Amino acid sequence: MGKTKKVILFIVEGITDKTALGTVLDAILSNEKIHFAITEGDITTKDDVNASNVIRRINEIVKFTQERYHFKAFDLLEVVHLIDTDGAFIPDTAVIDNPNTTHIQYTLQNIQTNDVEKIVERNQKKLGLVKLLRSKTKINKKPYKMFYFSRNQEHVLHNEAKELTTSEKNALADQFDDMYGDVPEAFLEFIKSKDFAVPGDYAATWNFIESGLHSLERWSNFHLYFN
Repeated sequence: MGKTKKVILFIVEGITDKTALGTVLDAILSNEKIHFAITEGDITTKDDVNASNVIRRINEIVKFTQERYHFKAFDLLEVVHLIDTDGAFIPDTAVIDNPNTTHIQYTLQNIQTNDVEKIVERNQKKLGLVKLLRSKTKINKKPYKMFYFSRNQEHVLHNEAKELTTSEKNALADQFDDMYGDVPEAFLEFIKSKDFAVPGDYAATWNFIESGLHSLERWSNFHLYFN
């Protein structure tokens, strides 16, 4: 019998992350077993998640995935957490009141909303929890790292900054899988593109995205995972 493969767990926000990246990550990381845990949204902005329980919530996600896919804690090699920035690290002054909008509107310069206070609070909460999580090197004794897509996955993978419907997101994810799923070398070249791959080490890429208006712009540090 061959050696049992270790598990790399990717925590992602939605099914389109798995659709877009699952096949190519399986190819690149073929010596290990890849599993995805889908949080159905941004864990750092959920109402019942805060600084006192966010680590516990990550552990619960890991445990649930272990039970679902029937692997033991011993088999878990590392946890990789992928998030969208959602423009959440911009100055409060870049959150603009627009009473005529019923949905949050994102531009490369600001966020427009009819409830500025709510979005500022969301941003502050997300920034605090992201800083907490990205400072961790291990969670429950397992290696842990968080990487970002800015402003979101579709912005990085497709250079698509406008708001998209669920069906549009699903179509783009399928398109990305078709393009790169079976050609990992091309994916690695793409994800390291200077068009959006932030230069510097892990800490430097986080300091960059948390400054100015960068979290509204097209950036990612996911390339560091493959170095």
